[in-house]
Amino acid sequence: MGAAVGAALRGNGHDVLWASRERSPDTMRRAEEAGLRDVESVGALLAEADVVFSIVPPHAAGAVAADAVGLVGLFVDANAVSPATVRELAPARLVDGGLIGPPPLHPGTTRLYLSGDEAEDVASLFAGSPLDARVLDGGVGAASALKMAYAAWSKGTAALLLAIRDVARATGVEASLLDEWSESVPELLDRLPRAERAADAKGWRWIGEMEEIADTFAAAGRPDGFHRAAAQVYREWAAP
Repeated sequence: MGAAVGAALRGNGHDVLWASRERSPDTMRRAEEAGLRDVESVGALLAEADVVFSIVPPHAAGAVAADAVGLVGLFVDANAVSPATVRELAPARLVDGGLIGPPPLHPGTTRLYLSGDEAEDVASLFAGSPLDARVLDGGVGAASALKMAYAAWSKGTAALLLAIRDVARATGVEASLLDEWSESVPELLDRLPRAERAADAKGWRWIGEMEEIADTFAAAGRPDGFHRAAAQVYREWAAP
């Protein structure tokens, strides 16, 4: 996702930096393909960049923001974290972001929701690019709230499907359940394998996201147990 967002900025004529130190060969390949300029270290990047985008697994969002303490430029946290988490981040000039959709390789697939005092400035960087940047009212926290509400359904129900399949298998009725679904809710037969593939590829990233969603529900006075259970589903899925 980070490389694709960088490529969208590069396509708009912006000079996009990245830091290669201690990164994997796959990350290096993606950055090179996106045309990003390597400045090697995070310190060098922070010293030169006007805008820094943080697009990492939720559990790493706080550490990345802590590295940016003292940043003169603008810090955009585009991670799947709760409104409370994003409001605790340290950078002085902070824009809240929430990405919905796949890596933005083609127009019409992906939205970047933004909120905060300088959200319009960030949105303008993507004008005409494959990434549709949209500004929300409500200040820092609004974009994260929308991301949490959206993922509560999309990834939360995927976890529910995986858990249902496991229960049916454990009780010896999996084949009968699949037959029943084929008659009454055939769309679930298509969605289950997609949920399995997604959990295989990204389930480890979604543990923290489910926990952030649960925190968002709790802060809104709603039951948070379902998404804490979803985090456990992904934790067990990722364990092997």
